[in-house]
Amino acid sequence: MPARVPALGAPGRTRRMWFVCHGLGIACAASTWVLVLGAAGVLLRAQLLPARDAAYGRAHGALFHLLAFLALAAHARAMLSDPGSVPLGAAARGPRCPLCGCAQPPRAHHCVVCRRCIRKMDHHCPWVNNCVGEDNRKFFLLFALYAALGSLHLLLLLGVPALRGYARGEWDSRSTLTPRASLIFLLLVALKGFLFASAMFATQLHAICTDRTRIEPLRRERAGPGSGSKWMNLKAVLGHRLSLAWISPSASPRPQRARGALFVV
Repeated sequence: MPARVPALGAPGRTRRMWFVCHGLGIACAASTWVLVLGAAGVLLRAQLLPARDAAYGRAHGALFHLLAFLALAAHARAMLSDPGSVPLGAAARGPRCPLCGCAQPPRAHHCVVCRRCIRKMDHHCPWVNNCVGEDNRKFFLLFALYAALGSLHLLLLLGVPALRGYARGEWDSRSTLTPRASLIFLLLVALKGFLFASAMFATQLHAICTDRTRIEPLRRERAGPGSGSKWMNLKAVLGHRLSLAWISPSASPRPQRARGALFVV
């Protein structure tokens, strides 16, 4: 059963803790953190600390760990932020959800995992153990962005030295050099992370700019009227003023409407 969580912060603020108690989702979200932190540790120990150029190791170590920190911070915000749940028992005219009983606003859909109706629900992502909806879409987009950039940086750290060695003739048919297990692990994590995160970022960015959700074409539903331009649709998700807050996982976009009581599922 959902448990009520008291309000946090100053009066008028609507911050609540939100966490979905779902075994598979928790396992997927935890594995994301394990892979990112594990890759950071292996990279530092196997590639950067033994580097002959100390400045090279410090610079690339700082950059990769910054991207990893931003990715995990955005992941935590996407996982622990209410995605846009419709208050239970809201008194309003219109259709009611047959599963949770709330008054279902336009473009809201019921999530069987969260057991709530979510405004502008895009999909339920097990990797963040939460729905991606109106109020946490920015954090999911930033998670995909920083995960893709971190994976690309890791691929370059592994690929550029290998290409230089090949150009110098170190890799040929008579070479007996075999990659270390740590480097194979980093390569697999980086390759999978880059392909997966870049695909997520591209699909989310396109959906935001076109004011569509992934669930609407599947159900053959029409999107709302939107704001009339891709730029305004992007601003509606990231924030109404162009600033560094757009790329900050700590900055929340301005809420678009007042909320009722929120619950942890």
